[in-house]
Amino acid sequence: MNGQLIQELEELGGEIHPASLRKCDEIVIDQPGFSARIALWGGHLESFVPAGQEDLLFQSNNSGGKGRFGRRHFGVPVCWPWFGAHQSDEDFPAHGLARYFRWQFVETGRFKNGDVKIVLRLASEDHPLIEEMWPQAFELRQVFRFSSEGFSVNFSAANLSTEPMVISEALHTYFKVGSSQMTEVHGLEKVNFVDKFDESKTKSHKTPVTPCEYMDRVYLSAPNECEIHDPVLKRKLLISDKGSASTVLWNPGPELSKKRKDMEDDDYQHFVCVETANALDDSYTIEPGGIHQLKLNVSVAPLEQA
Repeated sequence: MNGQLIQELEELGGEIHPASLRKCDEIVIDQPGFSARIALWGGHLESFVPAGQEDLLFQSNNSGGKGRFGRRHFGVPVCWPWFGAHQSDEDFPAHGLARYFRWQFVETGRFKNGDVKIVLRLASEDHPLIEEMWPQAFELRQVFRFSSEGFSVNFSAANLSTEPMVISEALHTYFKVGSSQMTEVHGLEKVNFVDKFDESKTKSHKTPVTPCEYMDRVYLSAPNECEIHDPVLKRKLLISDKGSASTVLWNPGPELSKKRKDMEDDDYQHFVCVETANALDDSYTIEPGGIHQLKLNVSVAPLEQA
């Protein structure tokens, strides 16, 4: 790894931890106002902890299996260039290939206002196995921005091929909550969603989502802002996005959690996935030479309780 880059990271209070996930390095940043961890395997933002608070992101203790396509449930996995199961090859991993390869750490520094910046890159040309699953050339970048107020992820995908790319995607964020049973998601009222746990029927609701258990919902043409209200941790997480037309809510609930080998039985109680996405009818096309950006912003505030 570039020595100058390591020095610049150290000047930000960061360091590289070797072999943390799938024998790949991990970036760790420790600032007075927050700490953060990024796994180069999959380009995952693993953890973001504001000073004096609980982590905003959930991490399962389950290792997810030893194979290349073994899933880990934590942080902000990148689902790209397909969301859900592959349409034609069941041997390909669910939710795309981006989270199953090592990303490159290419830049660090500060934004003009002092926020910390970390940039990762994944290029198809660097991994021969990618070409077997996705023959069109591409380059992905993630720009992470951290401050004491919260974090953002700016994900961009460039089509380097001569053919259009049809893409579905998500930043599959696992938000940590005190109790999924008591948590509420606000902002998706009266929005049509596809209920994948009920024969993909189209539904809507008039009140906030609660409890946040046993659900797999794709909200189509969703608003760009929503909130997680957590009465146990006494906070609300403010989520906004750009470049996203779908919002996905997921939690397996107690019975499915027990059946999964990549999840602890009680994990479902401690997270809700609110995913910034373009899925199902909200898939899109990147023309040759084109770039698409997907941006997630997360901040935290106290929850005012009645």
